[in-house]
Amino acid sequence: NIVNANAMVQIGINQTIQAELPKYNKGKLKKAASFALTQTKNHHGFLPVIKEAFAEAGVALVVLPNLKNSGVNGATKRVDGKVMLMVNDRRHDADTFWFTLFHEIGHILNGDLGVSFKGEAEDEADHYARTALIPQEQYETFIRQHQYFDESHIRGFAEEIDRDPGIVLGRLLKDQLVPENNMRLKNNLRQKFTVGKCRQ
Repeated sequence: NIVNANAMVQIGINQTIQAELPKYNKGKLKKAASFALTQTKNHHGFLPVIKEAFAEAGVALVVLPNLKNSGVNGATKRVDGKVMLMVNDRRHDADTFWFTLFHEIGHILNGDLGVSFKGEAEDEADHYARTALIPQEQYETFIRQHQYFDESHIRGFAEEIDRDPGIVLGRLLKDQLVPENNMRLKNNLRQKFTVGKCRQ
C-alpha cells in the first residue's frame, strides 16, 4: 500500500513540477473552489475548466486512474511555490470524486498538506467538503421535510442547491438515510467518473 501510494503521489509531483503556474494564492483558490461547485452538473466538460481555474490559483489539479491497493483517494503537497492537488477515480462514482476533490481543497485551505488517513485534520477536511458541497442548513431542512427520499425529492433538492443529484444521494447514503441496497436510486442518479473516459 505504501509503495503504491508513494507512486501515485510521485506522479502527481512530477506533473506539478512540469506545470507552468503562478505561486499558490489562497484567495484565488477559494474563488476557484466556488467556481468548481457550479460545474458538478457539467458531466462531460467540467474537468478542463476547473483545472484552468485552479491553475490560476497556483494549484495543479492532477487527476489519475486509481492504482490498485494504494489506499489513497487524494493528496496535496507544496512543490516549488505551487501546490499539487491530486485525486483519482477510485470507486468510479462522480459524487466520490467531488467529495475527494473538496476534501483535498479543505486540506490546502487549512494549510495541512500531505497524505493522511485519520485524525483531526481529516475530520476538518471532511467537514469542509460536506458543507461546501451541500450547505448544512439547507440539508438539515431537507431531511426534516421527508420521512423517506425518492428520486423526485432528491432531484428537487439538488436543483435547489444547484448540485448534481448524485452528490445529494451520496450524502444520504453516507448518513444512512437511504439504504445502501437501493440500486434504483444509484442507477438513476449516480454519474460514473473514470479518468480514461473523461475529457481532460
